[in-house]
Amino acid sequence: MVSIVLCTYNREKSIGASIDSILNQTYKEWELIIVDDGSTDGTRKKLEEYQDKRIKCIFLPENSYYCYAANVGIGEVAGEYVAFATSDDIWETHKLEKQIAYLTEHPECGAVFSKVALIGENGESVEDKHPDMVQLFDQKNRSRTEWLRRFWNIGNCLSHPSSVVRKSVLDEIGGYDLFYAQLADFELWIRIVLKCDIHVLQEKLVGYRWYSSKKQISAPTEEKMLRSMNEFFSIKKRLLELMSDEQLIEVLGSQFRNPESSTPIELEFERAFLLMEKGAEYSRYDIFGLQKMEEVLRIPGAAEVLKSHFHIRLQDLYYKNGKKHYIDEAMTKRLESLEEENVRIRKELESYQREYASVVQSNIWRATKPLRVVLDRIKRKN
Repeated sequence: MVSIVLCTYNREKSIGASIDSILNQTYKEWELIIVDDGSTDGTRKKLEEYQDKRIKCIFLPENSYYCYAANVGIGEVAGEYVAFATSDDIWETHKLEKQIAYLTEHPECGAVFSKVALIGENGESVEDKHPDMVQLFDQKNRSRTEWLRRFWNIGNCLSHPSSVVRKSVLDEIGGYDLFYAQLADFELWIRIVLKCDIHVLQEKLVGYRWYSSKKQISAPTEEKMLRSMNEFFSIKKRLLELMSDEQLIEVLGSQFRNPESSTPIELEFERAFLLMEKGAEYSRYDIFGLQKMEEVLRIPGAAEVLKSHFHIRLQDLYYKNGKKHYIDEAMTKRLESLEEENVRIRKELESYQREYASVVQSNIWRATKPLRVVLDRIKRKN
């Protein structure tokens, strides 16, 4: 049996189509666990319209965001497989049938995904308007090493509502990490790939709704973009912690500071450099690498390894740690004040420039008046 976990929050207009697409599956051995995450609109009333015995609804008293609600749903599953659905996307009728067939034939595979078709609010295709998103989800299959390398260097590229995971895998690695809001599924895929193979069916088995507005959790806003970046680096740090030394060499050995690194201390330093040097491309993420460096240097003999193997002195770290890594509240307010002052100065400067241009034009007009009089006389005489 497949246990389908569907979490929803204020989706009275779209959840019906999502549930109907599950009811229309050619694969019939499933249960649907719907977790309403404290909806305040008519979602509950919409859910109560469905009387199918395979549907179980859980109503949380208040909104707790996706990860908490999803873990509640995972705790209720009875199936051998767990499929994650969403309350605004639509499944093709053969989705589960094709995915369960693949998992049955490939016991080494821990999770299976599919490609997706981007649809708009009314179910229309919007792929021509969002070619970058189409390309993001148009993924070929890779080895576990290649997936992990891709996750480290670029990020997520797997569609959450296309996923079906073995329950035994979730039992081993756990559910969603409650710390993450934007990239929780990405962090889960990493833990799955660290344990077993995954596969992407090369068919578009999900109608993935992509709004132009801010109606979905993944819709970009400044706050969500910043949160995504913060979570991405936290997940990268977590990935380095979870990888064994053998996996680290296989996945990221080509990016090592010293390609000959192999001992436990050397590999711990490589973890620090990977965080530091990748993080250095972005503001204030050197700190992750420096924190790791602090841990490694507590190991007896680590300073000597740093100097002999990496040709880096402690003074070099002290120099790097002499830069500012934090911005406190007082400094934030000061920066905001400076920005307001800059805006005021720019406006005054623009005003002066307009006034100056007017004065210059007036002076030029007065200065050239005698010449214009002479030219006018010559013109009349001729």
